[in-house]
Order: sequence, then structure tokens, then C-alpha cells
Amino acid sequence: MQNLLNNTIALLEMIAIPVLFVSIPLMILACSSSSEYMPEKMDTPLQQKIRQLEKEDPNAIILITGKTSTPITEEIITRIKSTGITTESIIQDIFTASGNVESIKKITLLDFIVFLEIAKKLDIN
Repeated sequence: MQNLLNNTIALLEMIAIPVLFVSIPLMILACSSSSEYMPEKMDTPLQQKIRQLEKEDPNAIILITGKTSTPITEEIITRIKSTGITTESIIQDIFTASGNVESIKKITLLDFIVFLEIAKKLDIN
């Protein structure tokens, strides 16, 4: 009986160790994947622009307007900038900013970001 138990444990160790060496790096890679983002926080034109630039020029800068769930504080600005986004103007819970494809994808993962859209030029005339 003890021999059977020892053989079973040895077999499980032979299976478990290779599985761990394969699955752990895959989980880390999946968690750090740059493709992870929340497109539902973007308007359709921004989603289309992101898809286009992913293929053509991922480092191109896109001007965006965003809305947060609360008035923007220094902490929120710091967290936005940590994604690679450059903030331009801020009025309460609305901001304008710029960033490349990767940084815009990252900002969608911030819990306080409600909505993003491509910035629109205002025609004052």
C-alpha cells in the first residue's frame, strides 16, 4: 500500500511540475497583454481609430476627450499620466488629453474612467 502511494505521489509530481512551468508564464503573459482593454468605454470613432492605428502606426498620437466618475483630483491626474497619457485641460470631471494606442487602451482599465472619445475641434465662427 505504501509503495502504491509513493508511486502515485511520484507520478503526480512528474505531471504537476511541468504543468506549473508552462501555465504560470502563460498566466503572467495573459495578464500583461497589451491587447487587454475595455473598448466599451470608447465611442465608435475612437474604437475604429484604435483598430486602424494598431495596424498602421501604433505610436501615432490621438487627441481624446474623457469623462471620469468623479471630479478630477491630483491623484486621478497622476494615475492617468501613469498610463502614458498627456493631459491637456481639465474641467471638473471632463479632460482633454493625448496618447498613443497603447496608452489609450491602458486608460480604459482605470476604474474611474467612464467614457473616451476622439477630441473634436470646435468651430467658433
